[in-house]
Amino acid sequence: MATLLELKQILKSYYVKYEFYINLVWKFILTLITLNTINSVIGSQEALTSPLIVLMCALLCAILPKAFIVILSGLFVLAHLFALSTETAIVAFAVFFVMYLLYYRFSPNDSIVLILTALCFYLHIPYVMPLAVGLFCSVNSVFSLIFGVVIYYYLNYISLNKSIFLSSSADDEASSAVISRVQSIVDGVFASKAMICVIVVFAITTVIVYILRRLSVKHSWDVAIVTGTLTLMIGILIANVINDAGFLVVGVIVGSLLAGLIMKVLEFFAFNLDYKRIENVQFEDDDYYYYVKAVPKVAVASPDRKVKQINRATTPHTKEKTQGITPEETNYHSQATSSTTRSKALNNQRGRQNTRNYGNEQQVRNRAVNAAHSASTRQAQGQAVSSTRRARNNTVTSSQRSNRSE
Repeated sequence: MATLLELKQILKSYYVKYEFYINLVWKFILTLITLNTINSVIGSQEALTSPLIVLMCALLCAILPKAFIVILSGLFVLAHLFALSTETAIVAFAVFFVMYLLYYRFSPNDSIVLILTALCFYLHIPYVMPLAVGLFCSVNSVFSLIFGVVIYYYLNYISLNKSIFLSSSADDEASSAVISRVQSIVDGVFASKAMICVIVVFAITTVIVYILRRLSVKHSWDVAIVTGTLTLMIGILIANVINDAGFLVVGVIVGSLLAGLIMKVLEFFAFNLDYKRIENVQFEDDDYYYYVKAVPKVAVASPDRKVKQINRATTPHTKEKTQGITPEETNYHSQATSSTTRSKALNNQRGRQNTRNYGNEQQVRNRAVNAAHSASTRQAQGQAVSSTRRARNNTVTSSQRSNRSE
């Protein structure tokens, strides 16, 4: 555990140090994967499938805000669909317009959720997204999650039924062909039982995980992950039985458990708390009383590695590896270094000797001052004694004189 905590601190320090460059790299990689996935799924516009075009667009999105990834991906989708069939492009534009109204109204900063939801379906790990959105985003991010599911099912249906949407050459069949194509899109995508089941279960799971991870209880994130995983698994299985959505039971169970494990790893790096050191703080001001519960994060100090540099001049048997330096120059530098070292040692010795001499002089001075003070004290005491004796003698003499006179 200590090793993992040290690794976490190292990664965090590197991210803080190189945050700008890391953001450029992950936006570039995400755009590159997204555009290549769109080209492989639809790929009707051959000009957009060029690797050079994809690379230039990825570089452009790397230096622009995250929202441009969604905008550019939407333009790629519309261009491919328009090359395939006008009806599919019109329906996709209507979906994007509704998405724009709701997406930028409720969750304008969740463009990554929209992209990652569709990509996770193609990577066969779609159950990660409702847990991740509930743990790391707000409840409004459900709209981005839902539109990501809709976009995946729409593009998947178009890619599986390309032959239906090829333009007809007969002019008299144009109106009937358009109606049949639009009807097939509505029946195949928006009336799909599988898509409706996934949207409902994902939305419920996201809300439950969001509510649980915000509770002020111990291990709230663990409770949210376990509850969300069970909700996701049971909800998909129940929807599969009721609506015959066509989900594989083994795939649902394994995918849900894998999503829970991935969220546990992300929790370690994003929300690792030490519940043994909980502090409850109470304070007040003029208007309120405050009851604060503080839970510290688990952290470990980074190891302090000290590098000791050994001077090459002190090792006479080492080989000269530096180019352009002759042995005579090396001997000269060694002698200069040794003479400098000896002079420093001699100066230090002289300084210590001067310090000792100065200390001895100070002791002699102190002793002289103490002796003089003692002598003056004894002299004063002797004068006081002599004056006292004189006073006594004068008193005795005066008393004798008075006696004689009597």
